[in-house]
Amino acid sequence: MTLFDVDQFKELANREAELCISIFTPTERVSSNGYQASKIHFKNALTEARNQLIDQYGLTPEKADDFLAEGWQLIDNLEFWKYSSDMLAYYLFDGEGVAIKLPLPINEPICRVGKRPYLLPLIPELTDDGHFYLLDLNLQGVTLYEVSRSVVQPIDLPDTINTSYTEEIEDNEYQKALQHRSGFGQAGAMFHGQGSGSDEDKKVEILNFFHRLSTDLDAILNKNPLPLLLAGVNYLIPIYKQASNYTHIVEPNLTGSYGPNDMVSLSAEAWDVMESYFREARQARKNEYQLFSARAQGDSETDTVLLTAISGGVDTLFIQSGAELWGTFDLENYTVQIDDSPSPENYSLIDEAARRTIESGGKVYIIEADNMPAPEALVAGIFRYPIAEVVDDTSTASN
Repeated sequence: MTLFDVDQFKELANREAELCISIFTPTERVSSNGYQASKIHFKNALTEARNQLIDQYGLTPEKADDFLAEGWQLIDNLEFWKYSSDMLAYYLFDGEGVAIKLPLPINEPICRVGKRPYLLPLIPELTDDGHFYLLDLNLQGVTLYEVSRSVVQPIDLPDTINTSYTEEIEDNEYQKALQHRSGFGQAGAMFHGQGSGSDEDKKVEILNFFHRLSTDLDAILNKNPLPLLLAGVNYLIPIYKQASNYTHIVEPNLTGSYGPNDMVSLSAEAWDVMESYFREARQARKNEYQLFSARAQGDSETDTVLLTAISGGVDTLFIQSGAELWGTFDLENYTVQIDDSPSPENYSLIDEAARRTIESGGKVYIIEADNMPAPEALVAGIFRYPIAEVVDDTSTASN
């Protein structure tokens, strides 16, 4: 699995189309019957999209089928389903398909048809609430995982990144041996695999290896910064911390010798460590919201939060899990129209607010009702400046 990051989110959010279909379905990582459950979920979602295209958007059955053609073709593509994660996000922009496989559990398929992509189910992949990286510092092969409470999945790294210190040392020793046999190097020299010299020499070699590795990893992780938990034998962890410039490494670490076969038990140990970290982070965000609300720089009034988000004024947006509002924004008059149900003329206000917040560099958290910073609120926000300034700035921009 490759990482889905903020840049990809923004690129998706800015895709233009006359019509866009957004589908999210549960998928199986392994299957004994050709991934039938995954295919059925996807087929049902395509059928729902077809019905909406015909009933709400006036397409003929033939044109609806043409629009969905790329999606129908995927159903019989076994190679496509072989390498699934936990959720398939599938978009059709005027009939052109985009598939994203993510380690996000989903219970029921979701299908949205409109003039813009529906992005809300992707948000948890970008946030640090119960979602983190785990790096297993095994010298035979360093492995990067993406972890949440119920999901762990290895992250595929580019082939250009060398993740094995052991292979690197063996290759270096082999090259030295070749040079010696070719007449280069000192006569009588002896070469020993796994690195030669004192323990201090070996630590220097490992430090240099970690410097090279972390330079590549930091560039990848910083595209979507999340907490990073380190796992490995005692002496390796401080060496990696010395080498890395990634600013989201957390404490404490997991100490032990782990390998590829330990993925499930390792992720369970990791969650035991990180659960309290996330609990404290949630409480800190609640406290921060209360502090900013007292300064008129935070609110849970629905219209105010949505309009402030649309204008780019929200630093942190809290959304109650399962909440949905349909309607339209009128930024020229700084108003929001909330409708009773979705239609071809409106869109998800919460989805649009989340998109604008992320595009403006803010954070979005989709959380259970009990953890909302304001009781019974559908949305709440911490603003970049006091509410009066948000209104003034928006009014000035529209004049």
